[in-house]
Amino acid sequence: MKQTLFTFFILVLVSSCSNNKKETTAVKNNDWTNQHLKGMVKSIEGTSYTPDSTGKIGEMDSCCIEMMQFDDKGYNTMTQSKDSKGNIKSETTITHYDGGQVKEFVTMANGKKANSFSIDIDKDGKYTGARSYDSASKMMGYYTDLTEDDYGAVTGGIEHHADSSLKSSFKADYNKGMQVNATGKDSAGNVTSTYKADLDDKGNIVRETTTNVINGTSTTTITTYKYDNYDDQGNWTQRTTLNEKGKATKVGKRKYEYYK
Repeated sequence: MKQTLFTFFILVLVSSCSNNKKETTAVKNNDWTNQHLKGMVKSIEGTSYTPDSTGKIGEMDSCCIEMMQFDDKGYNTMTQSKDSKGNIKSETTITHYDGGQVKEFVTMANGKKANSFSIDIDKDGKYTGARSYDSASKMMGYYTDLTEDDYGAVTGGIEHHADSSLKSSFKADYNKGMQVNATGKDSAGNVTSTYKADLDDKGNIVRETTTNVINGTSTTTITTYKYDNYDDQGNWTQRTTLNEKGKATKVGKRKYEYYK
C-alpha cells in the first residue's frame, strides 16, 4: 500500500482536532495527547544505537537523528532527520487550521522540495479530502470518503490516481489517538497490508505485528519494545527494540525540551 493516507499518517504521526473551535486550552487530542507525551514538550531528539551480540551499545548509528518540534498548543509543527554529523537529510513542515486539524505537509530532501500533501476540512472541521503532490507540485493522487473518530484521527478513506481511477483503500482504529490496527486494500479489494499494535498501561506500544502481501505472498513481522528509562515528567528516554526471537536489534534514546 504505497503512499496511501494510512501509511503517510503513520510516518508523520498525524493527529488533529475533531472540530474547528479556536480554544487553545484543554484540547484532549493534540499531538502531546496522541503520542502519550507528558508535560508541555517543545522538542524531542531521538537517536538510535545498534547493540552487539552481548547487547551492549557503542557509538550512535550514523544514519539518523530524528527531531520533532511542537508549538505551545501541543501540535507537531516540524519533523527532521539528520545524520550523525548533524547534516539535515529531510525535513517536513506541518501547518494546521485554527482548530488544530492538519492542513498541509511539505517535505524537503537534500535542500529541495520532495513532495507535499494538502488536506481539506468542511465548515464543521471534519476532514473531507486530501491531495498528494510530487516535487514539481504535480498532483499524484487524491483521497475521498475520509472518516474520523472522536479524536480527529482518520479511520478510513479511498485513494485515487490523478486520473480518478481507484488505487487503494484503508481502515484504521485508534485508542485515544494511538493507532492500534489498520488494514489496507488494493483497487480490487484485496488485502495488501495489516497492522496491529498492543499497548501497555501507560499507552506505550509494546508489540507491533505487520503483515504485507506481495504477489499473493504474505510476510509477517513481529516487533516488541521494552521501555528502559523515563525522565521526571514520565516520558521514556530509552527504549529497546527486539525481534521475534527476543534479540535486541536497536536501542533508541530520547532527549526532551519542555516549555516553561
